[in-house]
Amino acid sequence: MKILITGATGFVGKKLIQRLHEEKHELLILTRDPESATFNIPVHCDIKTWDPEKQPLSRTLMEGVDAVVNLAGENIAESRWDENQKEKIIQSRVASVSCLLNAMRAMDEKPKIFVSASAIGFYGDQGDAVLDENSVKGQGFLSSVCEQWENEIFKAKDLGIRTVVCRIGMVLGHDGGALNKMLPPFQLGVGGKLGSGAQWMSWIHIDDLVNMMIHSLETLSMNGIYNAVSLNPVRNREFTKLLGKVLNRPTIFTVQNLF
Repeated sequence: MKILITGATGFVGKKLIQRLHEEKHELLILTRDPESATFNIPVHCDIKTWDPEKQPLSRTLMEGVDAVVNLAGENIAESRWDENQKEKIIQSRVASVSCLLNAMRAMDEKPKIFVSASAIGFYGDQGDAVLDENSVKGQGFLSSVCEQWENEIFKAKDLGIRTVVCRIGMVLGHDGGALNKMLPPFQLGVGGKLGSGAQWMSWIHIDDLVNMMIHSLETLSMNGIYNAVSLNPVRNREFTKLLGKVLNRPTIFTVQNLF
């Protein structure tokens, strides 16, 4: 397949590209910074410049594309959530999807499949409730972001395109993702649970997430929303204790939420 990918330079994107390259797919990468992408992406592929907030996406550029994978979005942990940052988080997701859809609408032969990231932030904090894909939206900023994001994504169904949304949990891997931000304080011996530590953490290993996305591309029966998480969530205090044990570091501190 010829697969177009946005958000390819992130932790998930780089792993996904490597796997798709190994499986001999033709890859087209859209990025704001092609020079940086050329340096960071682990395999050779076609890289084109694209800023969804500044320029439309050419129908010609997408000719021959069989599948689209959308991973674009401002990092929610990059800085504090003032009003400007909140707007960037929303627009970086909604605007990129809208731009992709506008290009797909203009195509004579549209892609067969659109796979897009979303997040389990859709559910908000619902305590000890067991949540699945049919559970209602939660409250708060992240829930609102995910709702707006998914509403835009599912407009692809109106174009006759099979659409899969992966609501991604905390992504773990040894060379990036959530652990990349967690490890430094733990390695310094000042790591600890977040607040009360009672909150649930639904996680997924990077390899499992990549496998799920590839399965979504290849499996015609997959359609709609899927929670991209492991079967076994843990409370934050349990995760903290285990991480401290693995690193042989104390976990006596309590960390306050900065956002």
